[in-house]
Amino acid sequence: MKKLLPITIVLVTIFTLSSCAIITVPEKPVTKTVEIPGKSKDQLYVDANNWMVSTFNNAESVIQFSDKEAGQITGKYMLSLVTAGTQYGPARYAYAIINVKVKDGASKITVTPQEFSYAKGNIYTAYSQEKMDVDINNLITDFEKGMKTEADDNW
Repeated sequence: MKKLLPITIVLVTIFTLSSCAIITVPEKPVTKTVEIPGKSKDQLYVDANNWMVSTFNNAESVIQFSDKEAGQITGKYMLSLVTAGTQYGPARYAYAIINVKVKDGASKITVTPQEFSYAKGNIYTAYSQEKMDVDINNLITDFEKGMKTEADDNW
């Protein structure tokens, strides 16, 4: 009976530690080209810039580079909180680089998440690769919708 308690403690510890695997999410770009016939490069640039401004709705998400002549906008976007802050460490966030290129009649968005790690099974983990994939697909769908929406120029 005296040997049963230490063995139980060791087994519980082993199972607890083995369930908290560290998962590293690599940088894997996701690209989509959106065809918008009839719109000029300048119109698409303005639409893309407006989309980024409305999508980047916190201080952590910023447009880092913008060149109208080249038809390119690049920004750093905060996807989500990965791990909540505790007394053992600060909060960690997942970021992505969003690059938009435009030309007459088309635009292309590339979302490249920056590498991050999380502990699978950890109660403090708020974000995983599965959630990131959904968020990136939602971003791209929102971009496509934003680029195809006609602007109201009658102000």
